[in-house]
Amino acid sequence: MSIRLFFGGSFDPVHDGHLDMVQAVHDRLTAQHLPFTIYFLPTAGNPFKSKPTDPTHRLAMLNVACQLLKNKHISAHICPLEIHQTPPIYTIDTVQTLATMYPNDTRIFILGGDSLVNLPTWKHHDKILSFIKIWAFGRAGSSTIDDEVLANLTSDFDEFLADKPIFYDNTPITTVSSSQIRHALINNETPAHLPLPILTYIKQHGLYR
Repeated sequence: MSIRLFFGGSFDPVHDGHLDMVQAVHDRLTAQHLPFTIYFLPTAGNPFKSKPTDPTHRLAMLNVACQLLKNKHISAHICPLEIHQTPPIYTIDTVQTLATMYPNDTRIFILGGDSLVNLPTWKHHDKILSFIKIWAFGRAGSSTIDDEVLANLTSDFDEFLADKPIFYDNTPITTVSSSQIRHALINNETPAHLPLPILTYIKQHGLYR
């Protein structure tokens, strides 16, 4: 049995905060000597957000990000399950598909703490944890997390692997959002926490003008 971790998002664009989370997951599982595979899971569209940048460019930027991680001896892949589907796409449908694809593996979603706060608003949120565990990073205060979510949450990694469905990871992560980066680019500013090779790609293709 292996652990398969899926990091979902629009990655519009992918930035240092995303890469920090992947590195934190990689480092912890490597230290535990556990077999695992990490995937970026770019979405075609978030029902709570506006239409993202063309999938071709977001996939290209994720490929650049995977190479940056490879330079640090971190292996990450891209799962195209959602990106070419017609939105809206709901997490419950994705986790059910992943359960069918990898029935014998431990399946984990990687989330920012802000997404964990919004979990109760997701379609059929009460069923999601039947198909996948959640590894959330502390980008939001636990006091704002719903009581139902808190009941399923632990900050003890061993307890998470054993029986708790949600792990709240307090590893420091670069505080930045894709929307902040897009805003800076629109204003012709050089955004902080955007890897240079990805900034180069953005400029070459005239994105976020």
